[in-house]
Amino acid sequence: MRVEMSNIVLSQETPDFLQSTGLSELTKRLAGNGGGVKRIVPKNGIFRKMAGGEEVGKIKGALEVIIVDVSPKVGRIFYEKQWSPDAEPTPPTCFSNDGQLPDASVENPPSDRCDTCPRNVKGSGMGNSKACRYSRRVALLLLEDFNTALEGQVYQMNLASKSLFGDSNTENAYTFENYLKVCMNNGKSIDHIITSIFFNEDNDNQSVLFMPLRWVRANEYDTSKKILESGSTQRIVIMTPYQADAVKSLPAPIVSTEEPIAPKKRESKKVETPPTAKADLDAIVKAWADEE
Repeated sequence: MRVEMSNIVLSQETPDFLQSTGLSELTKRLAGNGGGVKRIVPKNGIFRKMAGGEEVGKIKGALEVIIVDVSPKVGRIFYEKQWSPDAEPTPPTCFSNDGQLPDASVENPPSDRCDTCPRNVKGSGMGNSKACRYSRRVALLLLEDFNTALEGQVYQMNLASKSLFGDSNTENAYTFENYLKVCMNNGKSIDHIITSIFFNEDNDNQSVLFMPLRWVRANEYDTSKKILESGSTQRIVIMTPYQADAVKSLPAPIVSTEEPIAPKKRESKKVETPPTAKADLDAIVKAWADEE
């Protein structure tokens, strides 16, 4: 009977007077002591919610999010051993938060610099790819969490090269680096926009694209601003020695989804979209204003 009552409490809606409080500071602190970073892993057309290396939920279809923080630069990550479904997940052999130098915590980096590293050469990875992969972390708020007890919960998403670089065949949708450029070229703040993240069907759902949906509303802005100003997102977007070690409990396939990798993406950084994109984004923004 007590077990049944416990399950009922956990499955019930939070009382009205607690709805707007979100998770208590005690709960957040305890979650932080256990690692605490909740992750969203895009994999094979499904967004998987991960906590402590365990899948705790799935989201099918597009995510609607506020991007509250991004790692300052595109980083790199290298695994000595090739991923296998039967192997125990391991931390990266080497990683860089700025894409230029190995992190100071890396014990035996393959090179002193990323640009001279033998793992940053075509053919060092699978096929003609590079063994060292591009990576960038973003911190997200899910729109569906607003006005629930989960409001203010921040999620981490790791973006691989195919989600970072290159062009998109979908109208008004961009890989992440191009999305940043489009927003900045149009004088828009990425954290002031509700962004849709969805799988790229032209890439067999192995990468994601970004599309602006609408402006954030006042309550959404207040929540995201408070989180960014708290500084709590830094541990989500910057890889630290602790997090590198903690990757032991994370599923390695995330890194291997980048396979046919970045030389091509680097070339496409010269993207010719900004002029057209400006017109596109202005049209979208005008549509938002008309809807309001």
